[in-house]
Amino acid sequence: RIASAALAAAALVLGIYAGQLQGQVDSLKQQAAGSSTVQEQLAQAQAQNAQLQEQLASSLQPAQGMQTGEAVKLSPATQDIVAQGLATIVIDSKGTHLVVQAENLPTLEGNEAFQVWLIKGDTPQNAGTFLSHNGTGAVYYTLDSVNDYDTVAITLEPDAMGDEPRGTMILAAKIKG
Repeated sequence: RIASAALAAAALVLGIYAGQLQGQVDSLKQQAAGSSTVQEQLAQAQAQNAQLQEQLASSLQPAQGMQTGEAVKLSPATQDIVAQGLATIVIDSKGTHLVVQAENLPTLEGNEAFQVWLIKGDTPQNAGTFLSHNGTGAVYYTLDSVNDYDTVAITLEPDAMGDEPRGTMILAAKIKG
């Protein structure tokens, strides 16, 4: 009897131990499967990183084959404005860009800023914000398509946060695209 009881107890302990071992094996299998997924994700992230590094290296290279598309003189919006400017469309290997330069701009006060707008009909598109230095300033903006706009303008805004013109128009010009 004692031997039977000891064998039964040993069988019970071995059964519990075998169950624990099976649980550990299952856990290791899940980790191995998860590790495969993690390795795949790591490989995808490394490939994406390499692609972004190539794009960054390309963007840091000087533009090639730059051409001037159109240049228009920005005219004062009212007679009392002495500011003047130039809007130039530049085409290079990286796309089509708008370069706007202005001088003799009014002095900014407080949070005021100048904003450049590309306008089609009555619909303005913000092309950038700048703060002037000694009455001069500039903006560089990459265009999707120059044909989408018929006017370029600079406004004096109460701050640099506007999605639509809120201030006074300073300079403007028609563009042909």
